[in-house]
Amino acid sequence: MNHFGDRLVGVVEQKHSRLVVGLDPHWHLIPESFRQKRKGDIYTVIVDYMTGVVDATYPFAAAFKPQLAFFERFGPRGMEALQAVIQVVKKHDGIVIMDGKRNDIGSTAEAYASAYLQDSEFETPYPSDAITLNALLGSDSIHPFIQHQQHGVFVLVKTSNKHSGEFQDLMLSSGETLSDRLAKAVEAWTEPLRGASGYGTVGAVVGATYPRHMARLRKLMPHSWILVPGYGAQGGSLDAVRAAFNKDGLGALVSSSRAICFPHPDADFAEVRDAAKDACSEINRLCLPIKSQNLPRP
Repeated sequence: MNHFGDRLVGVVEQKHSRLVVGLDPHWHLIPESFRQKRKGDIYTVIVDYMTGVVDATYPFAAAFKPQLAFFERFGPRGMEALQAVIQVVKKHDGIVIMDGKRNDIGSTAEAYASAYLQDSEFETPYPSDAITLNALLGSDSIHPFIQHQQHGVFVLVKTSNKHSGEFQDLMLSSGETLSDRLAKAVEAWTEPLRGASGYGTVGAVVGATYPRHMARLRKLMPHSWILVPGYGAQGGSLDAVRAAFNKDGLGALVSSSRAICFPHPDADFAEVRDAAKDACSEINRLCLPIKSQNLPRP
């Protein structure tokens, strides 16, 4: 199954999970005993801890979302660690959503796409199934990323942070907000890229911290996957999580990072596993049952 939207449907049905495990290696949240045992070596600590999280949580995770900033901050060794973590996710046939919020235009956008999605000439160094994007540069900044339907993108539409409304809630002359306009663009971009499931390869990022916006934006993007950050440590609204899903119980992935990777200061991987299992179960209780699309298994 090569189409990204269809592959997501297949994985969600197979695992009965709509949970995305965020892989954010906050250095000081990694248990001190774990860091000391590995003598504080950046590469070893990050790889061993994050791959331990992946091994513990993959039965309950529809996808994994590495946050680039937490790898980039450690320079070359951090980026080498990212490659190693991606390899372990792929070993489990997992989906990687690279959270980099990248974008630019022309050849620069093409270079970003080559680094994370696909390159016809060189090996892609950080092979991901999808990437988060900022679309404020316009359509020509999106097109280089959506040339191959086996990959997806998640465009920032309404983010979970406190001050997102400073720009995203601005009213346009048309009477809609900037977030509304972005949502309509996402649906327009994904429409010609819809797979057998009815879902396309262009999705949106809409935070769980704004339930009123979520319900409206879901209606504007009926064929787009929504990546929902803000659940867990950020205190996202359960109403927003519910509103992210379509009536088929599909169309949204709910992301949790710190609450799963670091459930308490001295957590071991059994407790990380339990945190993922509990989050998966809670999301399933909140949302409509998954309606099978009868697609081939991924």
